[in-house]
Amino acid sequence: MSTREQWQRRLGPLYGGAVALVHSTPWRWPVEVGDDTRAPGWIVAVGAPIGVFAYLVAALLRWVGMPTTVSSLVGLAMLSLASAAIVERGLAERIARTQSDPTRAAGIVALVFFTLVRAAAIAALPPSRWFGVLVATSLVGRWAAVFLQAIGDPIVDDDTPRSLVSTPSPAWLTAALSLGVASVTVLALGKSGIAALAITAALTFVLGIDAQRRDHGLTAPVVASAAAIGEVTILLIATIGA
Repeated sequence: MSTREQWQRRLGPLYGGAVALVHSTPWRWPVEVGDDTRAPGWIVAVGAPIGVFAYLVAALLRWVGMPTTVSSLVGLAMLSLASAAIVERGLAERIARTQSDPTRAAGIVALVFFTLVRAAAIAALPPSRWFGVLVATSLVGRWAAVFLQAIGDPIVDDDTPRSLVSTPSPAWLTAALSLGVASVTVLALGKSGIAALAITAALTFVLGIDAQRRDHGLTAPVVASAAAIGEVTILLIATIGA
């Protein structure tokens, strides 16, 4: 089996992308890659191919004659599966911890509601908007997770095999990622994309304050919850005028 150094030489600057794939998707890769820290830029960038993949599945189903609603819902499901359901699992765990619910019943209820809202939103969109909205949804969700870690304390105790935890991004990288994600979001949603990003940032900031008060710092479920906020915000804003 190739060593980490060999993979680094083979992939060069793309090595960080391999690490992000291992940690934030179901993608299989040599074990040596999995122990490295996750770069925030790659965590966000991986969202683009995930969104494209979700769209291609939805478009293919529609092309073979599946109903539009079914195709859109399957595309949304692919968005979750391609991210190893990190957002959904983290959100459920966060709600359960907040409610001090050892059975996680509250988290399951919240997850069901979150899923239904996302499903209703994507089903309300015409197929012509699927591509932009699915890509923007994936990118903004991951951007929200990185943004929260950029303004909060580093997470030093993440022992989950797959999460959106990364090294905190410096101010210049956070600004560059924000600009790039904003450009894609505006292309997908128009001017309302700016409002969606602003709402996401504000809610993510509030989430961080709550996490500091309750948990005295950020955790992987909190980061996943930030991504959930970003995803559902984009989908809901996208339905305005649909």
